Parts: sequence; structure tokens; C-alpha cells
Amino acid sequence: MKSPAYHLRPNKAAERFAFIEAIKRLTKLGGNLEEYTYYGLGGPYLEDCRLFYEFYPEISMVSIEENEEVFKRQQFHLPCGNLHLEPKDMKSFITQYEPNDKKSIFWLDYTRLEYGCFDEFKVLLGKITEKSMIKVTVRAESDDFWDEYKNPRSEKIEMFQREFMTILPDPSIIPPRDSREFANLLQKMLQIAAQQALPAEATSLVFQPVSSFYYTDGKGMFTLTGIMCKRSNKWRVVKAFKDWEFANFKWEKPTRIEIPILSTKERLHVQRHLPCKTSRGAILRAELGYLIDEDIPTTEDALEQYAAFHRYFPYFLRGTP
Repeated sequence: MKSPAYHLRPNKAAERFAFIEAIKRLTKLGGNLEEYTYYGLGGPYLEDCRLFYEFYPEISMVSIEENEEVFKRQQFHLPCGNLHLEPKDMKSFITQYEPNDKKSIFWLDYTRLEYGCFDEFKVLLGKITEKSMIKVTVRAESDDFWDEYKNPRSEKIEMFQREFMTILPDPSIIPPRDSREFANLLQKMLQIAAQQALPAEATSLVFQPVSSFYYTDGKGMFTLTGIMCKRSNKWRVVKAFKDWEFANFKWEKPTRIEIPILSTKERLHVQRHLPCKTSRGAILRAELGYLIDEDIPTTEDALEQYAAFHRYFPYFLRGTP
């Protein structure tokens, strides 16, 4: 899937900063971040690794990459000395991965939607240790299953049902056209996969979700983050994240990220009135004094999105190399 450069995708950038926030809260579960190793798919620019090093230099990192030319670009962009580059595909890496009782943070960042994504998630759940974190990102593009006339593409739907039959809540389900409902279906599929990997009668560990989001940056994406913990200690995870606006402990519908494009001057102006707890969109619209979308409801919805994610929304500036 062709996409804008990783570091120029504002909704993904905001979601990535939310991940940074989630990692920080791991310290509330006891222990130090230096006990963790981060494993991810850094891409050609290793942007996530650069960011994690900036915030958490004590975390060791491993970037996994199967493409030889991308691997060469990673060697060129290597941002720090505590990052190891692994020339391997994620499936092979997970198969060979041994935690040795060490805590880990995994980001399974896929640009596709196929059963292998869920299968790798299940295999990893059977290996990682208590207090480890897994984040899974998959393609969530409902238009893959609907034509331009809003009719279901029967052959695509049949393929979907056959491929994912073992993790579907209903084997005859049709992928929803609505983006949030489709993201919610993917979340239910991950929930079923987690329950299959960690059956209550066979293990004391459980995958406890802490957040889930869906967004569009060229294509629709869904992402879920959770922590491995003992079933008897789920309350500790809830306590660590309970005051976070984006916490999702009960597999509730994922949170939308759709940040509006505002000028730097507009951002500085509305930011003086943040944070505020209620009617954020209406308050910011009144402070701006004009609409940034087609009408009042859509403008206020867009500004509500900005209010929710403004701390995670990076500034993109033009510079001279």
C-alpha cells in the first residue's frame, strides 16, 4: 500500500504520540522502562525509533525489516547506538523470539489486512511476559469491500469470510461500510484472537486492552494497544490508565482520529483556551469566530478533534537542508 511518508501523516503522527503516552504509564505497573525492549517495523526513516529514543533513551530497540534496500536505508538513518537492525520478516522473527523473562513492547504495524497479521499476534501472545505491551495496526479500508455505487462486492466479501472465519464474531458477517463500525469489527476479531491464544482455562495471563483508534491518512487504519497481565491483576492496569482520556478497557468502540488542518496562527490562538472539559468544539469555534468546515456541526466536530489530540499533533515546518 502506497502511503505518504511516515513522518508526514498527521493522524498517524498523533496516534504515535498517544502510544508514547501509553508507554510512559507502564512505569505505574512497577519497574523501570530500562527493563523493556521495543520491537517494531521502523520503515526506511526509523521514525518511531528516533521518537522513542528522544522520549525514552533507556529503552533498547530492535527494528525488523525484510526488504534489503529498505534495510540499507535504515543503516544510513540509524539514529542511536541502542537500536539493533534485524534483517528479517516479522513472522520469522516472532517464531524465533524468546523473551527470556524480559519485558517487551511490540508494535505490529501492518499496511495490509490478512489473516497472517492476526496469526502473528496470537503467536506473540503465547510468548511475551507479564507487563509487556503489544500494539497492532492493520488496514481498515471498508472501500475494499464496496463498489463506487455503495454496493457490496460479493467476491471480496466471500474471500473475507473464508480467510477470517475462525476469528469472526459471525461467519456470515458483511464488512460494514461505516469506518467506525468496520474498525470495531477488526477490534472484535483481535479480541477473539486474543481469547483463542490465551484461553481462561489454560493460562493465568490475559491481554488487557488500554486504547484503540481508527484514522485515515491516505487509507483507513485501525490500531489496538494492550498489556499482558494476570487476570487477577487487571485492576492494576486499569488504575494505571484510568485518568487517560483515550483509555479503553472493555473492548468498546475505537476512538476516531481526524485532526483538522489549521494554520500555525490558528493553532496558537485556540490553544490559549485549552484544556477545557466540555463543549470544546463550540468554545473553540466561538473563539475563532468563523467556520473551518462546511457548517457549524462539522466545524465543531473538527475542533473537538483538535482539542482532544492537540498535545499529540506535531508541527510540520519547511526548512532548508
